[in-house]
Amino acid sequence: MTRALNVVLGLIVVVLVVWLGAFAVRGSLAAPGLTPAEELSEDLSDIRQGARAEAVAFLTLDYRRMDEVTARVLAGATGPFKKQYASSVKTLQQAAVSQDSLAKGYVKEIGVGTFDRDSATVFVSAGSKVKNKGTKGKVEDRTWRIRFNMTKVDDRWLVSQLEFVG
Repeated sequence: MTRALNVVLGLIVVVLVVWLGAFAVRGSLAAPGLTPAEELSEDLSDIRQGARAEAVAFLTLDYRRMDEVTARVLAGATGPFKKQYASSVKTLQQAAVSQDSLAKGYVKEIGVGTFDRDSATVFVSAGSKVKNKGTKGKVEDRTWRIRFNMTKVDDRWLVSQLEFVG
């Protein structure tokens, strides 16, 4: 019995020494789970990713594929913004088709204002390359500053309110 106990204790010591060595060399990467700083960084990255995707979707138009375009915006929306956008889809589609509207949205910068576990205020500097009947076939670069109120739904950050600012 004593010999078996010594073997087990010896194995525990070896595992502990190996783990401590890994921790000394790799730091917090050797520890299970995320540090608070890593969790914060991951949350901010998720918020920015959701805001970027919705800004690009919202500023992109293609009169030939409006069902796809509007579905993409609705997929990144929730709450009042989703209701407002859904109620204007038919009008938006008609206007895009009548003007042969094409727009490619892009994001310049994203800043997260305030946030907690389930909500965030995000400021987006974005633009769109627009071509339609009004531009007489030429591409115009338009810039926008947008404030998103975002809500975490399950594991996704969705836009619950959108406001053009400044």
